[in-house]
Amino acid sequence: MDMELMPPAAPQAPPKGMNNGEATAPPASALHDVTIVTTKKHAQVKVMGVPPEEFGIERGARTIKDCNYCFHETPRSVGDLIAQGYDEDQVKAIASSSISDSETLSRDTVDEQEPERDSLNEMARQVRVTEHYIRMDYEGNGKPCIYRVTTAGEGGAILRRDDKEDIERVDEYPFAAASPVPQSHRFFGRSVADLVMDIQRIKTALVRGMLDNLYLHNNPRVEVAEANAGPNTLDDLLVSRPGGVVRTKTAGGLNWQVVPDITSSVYPALQYMDATREMRTGVNNQSQGIDANALQNQSATAVAQVFSASQMRTKLIARILAEGVRDMFALLHGAIRRHGQQAQTVRLRNSWVQVDPRNWKTRNDLTINVGLGSGGKAQQFAQTMALANFQKELLLGGKTHLVGDDKLFNTASELTKIMGHKNPDKFFNDPSAKNPQTGELLNPPSPPSPPESVQVAQIKAQTDKEKMGVQAQLDQQADERKAQIEAVQAEADMATEQQRLQAELAIAQQKFELERELKLMDFQLKREMHQQDMAQRAEQHRQQMEAGVFKVAAGAEAHDQKMEQMKNAPKKGGE
Repeated sequence: MDMELMPPAAPQAPPKGMNNGEATAPPASALHDVTIVTTKKHAQVKVMGVPPEEFGIERGARTIKDCNYCFHETPRSVGDLIAQGYDEDQVKAIASSSISDSETLSRDTVDEQEPERDSLNEMARQVRVTEHYIRMDYEGNGKPCIYRVTTAGEGGAILRRDDKEDIERVDEYPFAAASPVPQSHRFFGRSVADLVMDIQRIKTALVRGMLDNLYLHNNPRVEVAEANAGPNTLDDLLVSRPGGVVRTKTAGGLNWQVVPDITSSVYPALQYMDATREMRTGVNNQSQGIDANALQNQSATAVAQVFSASQMRTKLIARILAEGVRDMFALLHGAIRRHGQQAQTVRLRNSWVQVDPRNWKTRNDLTINVGLGSGGKAQQFAQTMALANFQKELLLGGKTHLVGDDKLFNTASELTKIMGHKNPDKFFNDPSAKNPQTGELLNPPSPPSPPESVQVAQIKAQTDKEKMGVQAQLDQQADERKAQIEAVQAEADMATEQQRLQAELAIAQQKFELERELKLMDFQLKREMHQQDMAQRAEQHRQQMEAGVFKVAAGAEAHDQKMEQMKNAPKKGGE
């Protein structure tokens, strides 16, 4: 922190020639600008990943805690060793170490490791430093303990610090290890690469053979009879280009060799190798979310079961590696207990909390939870919600002594973390939060609830009151509904009566029209019947007259005939 401070006004002796009673200002040359720079270093515990080629352990060891010897070998610069307090002359006399480890060289795929060269920068020169951790009786008292011995160089000379060899007693081995596929009663397990390395080599051989087959298909060999080959035939065949000309003595004298296609048998073999790899590692298309066939005609539950089953092997590996993480946190906790010398203020859950590692000296019952084994976020959310519902039932049942504000806040915090929010204080108030100045609770608890009998009476009275209010509201709604129904019914009756009158009027009008038409039709019918009767009578009279004339004519004709007969008849007696 940079600060500019002015010196305080201190009483000074009056200059010569001045009275003591006179107040005089100091000269401008006596004032200075001062800059104070304060640097404070805080010790920290760090975790460093150790490459496998830098770590070694005794043969037959099963765990790091039970072994008798292990080491960590790293390259360090001369300047770093001198800064750590090692003897400067001894460190500068150590020769540079060359890299000869095969595993380190195999990992170097981009030429990161360069051979050691003479450099003008002596402080940056790299030397090999090895930290040996060995369980032995160094003091000769019959009690073996773990000691750390630091050596450097190819000869393994023990480094000296403060004119003493760097041999220090430690409480435990500062290493934590885990293997994805552990072997029973062995420290070194197997990696996922060890499980599928042979499969990858087989697939490489199959793909290489398939490509060779395709190459032969694209450039097949040709059979040339010597009798058909001219002086330029072989030269033309050796130059393979599209549209090239091959000169022969006889047309059709070349026979191309047909190479059998083996790709149809290679693809099933590749699929079989992929299936074998999935069974060994547990990593498949479904667990990676790229298998589209798994979502065809499947229910959500069935798909979830398939994904859960496919991820079991991966989750098992994560659970095994979590054991190494647990050992690592145990080492961190032990280092902080041993070397923590002062309290620190850290920010936790959006509030500043004072942490004092000196109070951890008696913490021997620490339990480290790696946060695995409780399912995915969906399952954790469902389980936490089940707890929240159970807490709600307890509160409704009056069991407030079982569920307090702090328990409810813990449940809300877990739900918030599962949803992906790191700070639950954004959504809920912590009942244990205090004012850093006054020490009072920022969110004091609500007053205690009355006894269960009083709560029951209050609930009953409240229920009765609510029932009365609901009943009055229902009655009011019923009256309003009844009035509405009556108004609607009256309007409907008026409309019906009006429709009835209109219908009767229409019917009377139609009846009048029908009666008038009937009377007109009756009058016309009677008139037509009278006319027909008169016409019939006139016809009968005419017929009678004609019949009388006919009779008169017939009588006259008969009289004439009779007279003619009498005239023509012979007379009697010769008359």
